[in-house]
Amino acid sequence: MHLGNGALTPECAALAFGAAGIGLGAAAMDIVRTVSTKDGKKLALAAALGLFVFAAQMFNLPVLPGISAHLVGGVLLAWMVGPSLGAWTMAIVLTVQALVLGDGGLTSLGANIVNMALLPAGVVHLLQRCELQRISVAAVAAGFAVVLAALLIPLETALFRSASELSGWSDFASSMLLSHLAAGAAEGVLTLVLLLALSPATSPSAGTRIRWQIGLLRSAFCLALIAGLVACSTELPDGYEAAAQSRGLAWLLE
Repeated sequence: MHLGNGALTPECAALAFGAAGIGLGAAAMDIVRTVSTKDGKKLALAAALGLFVFAAQMFNLPVLPGISAHLVGGVLLAWMVGPSLGAWTMAIVLTVQALVLGDGGLTSLGANIVNMALLPAGVVHLLQRCELQRISVAAVAAGFAVVLAALLIPLETALFRSASELSGWSDFASSMLLSHLAAGAAEGVLTLVLLLALSPATSPSAGTRIRWQIGLLRSAFCLALIAGLVACSTELPDGYEAAAQSRGLAWLLE
């Protein structure tokens, strides 16, 4: 789902950076207002989850014949540490991926932040406003956010292009939707499993030893899940890559 440098026109890239800047600016103001620098546990949790998502996104799993997908993790982060801090954590993950790994283009970084950081955080924010706090709801929201991002990508990649460049775009959008319905289902299942494993299982009054043991078990679970992702990892193209290649739009991947 990471867009590369060739995916967007300069005009769309500028608009996306503006939208990302506005969204992250609002999130930063909320973090300053609600998250104290002394709130070390939440900040540490955000850092740990960010590292987990960074590692998990490196491995693609087959979701359809010839198509793979990876964990996005935007809803997971926003649900666990709050929409604002979750959005910033994901934005940092995406920035490091672009700068260090070349996963996602620098000119498309704004769009990637909108699609994978701000959009999931916005979905979680709406759920919180509606007081929908069940983990099952978060799992459905995670899948829904992936599908929404998949619908945004054809729009983003089409903006400011000539009519000749848009040949086959409706088929590209249809392929994106179909492949990401499967990817969204996988995202929902992974999010459900992770939230069940990571959500508080003890009361605040539980002893230090019990909380330490729970923390150790959670760490072991996350490592086991990463090991499972590695074992099942595939080199198949993801839904975006497969849709572009099959519709004669491989130049979007440059």
